[in-house]
Amino acid sequence: MSLHTNYPTRAIGRSVDHYAIKVHAFNDHGIVVASVDDPRLDAFERQFLKNVGAKLYSSRTS
Repeated sequence: MSLHTNYPTRAIGRSVDHYAIKVHAFNDHGIVVASVDDPRLDAFERQFLKNVGAKLYSSRTS
């Protein structure tokens, strides 16, 4: 049994198209992969991403 995927996979000697993987992840699963340093984001969007990341991934001290 082999695993089949619609996502671009890496073949030996070929580079990975990271942007295409991000597009497929969003379109197929609603997963967003974004850097807070992305120049396409404005200050509000950067802060929003930081807040979401902190909520989801920061350790809770309570």
